[in-house]
Amino acid sequence: MIRKLFLLLIFLRITAVFACDLPEHFEFDVSNGEEVLYHGCYDAVNWGPHTIEYILTKERVQAKGVRRPSVSFTQDRDGGVLKNLLKENGYSLPLHRDYTNSGYDRGHMAPNGDFNDTHENAVLTFFIANIWPQTPNLNRVEWLKTENETRRLAVEYLVVKVLIIVDEFSEEKVGRIQVPSCFKKRVYDVSTGELIYEIDMYQIVNLP
Repeated sequence: MIRKLFLLLIFLRITAVFACDLPEHFEFDVSNGEEVLYHGCYDAVNWGPHTIEYILTKERVQAKGVRRPSVSFTQDRDGGVLKNLLKENGYSLPLHRDYTNSGYDRGHMAPNGDFNDTHENAVLTFFIANIWPQTPNLNRVEWLKTENETRRLAVEYLVVKVLIIVDEFSEEKVGRIQVPSCFKKRVYDVSTGELIYEIDMYQIVNLP
């Protein structure tokens, strides 16, 4: 089952419209053993993921969820591969503390709630390359609604592909991190390739 999902993810990644072929963008995978939990395209200019994509199954959604890990976002949830790749090309990753006292949440793109079937998988979502600054209301209310809808669709369709795109930005920064103005989510039925859910969610970034 795991190998089948891994091969399916590779196929869907190859056939995706949003390839990681832009200048100063770098691909990465976060894996638990043989299974790629999620794949990303890191935007080294704006300091966050241009795209995050993953497969979500009914089985994973309905597994008994573990408690949210009390861990920091680190630079090495992928084994340090992206960190080293960026360093070779003159770039770097943000730090957990870069978000502290910024007024923004550390907003998961591949959410903890989609991978909390095991503690180890949940921890792997706490990767600094998997987050963007999100306002508290967006992260805890509006974006959460999209995550809940994605999980509902995974139960209904059995296996879905989730694609998150961030390519629109405000003029505001958190340190060196450009604050997105829009988060785009697309969910596909894996069995047919049909787009079954699409939303562009804008955030108001002018914090007091």
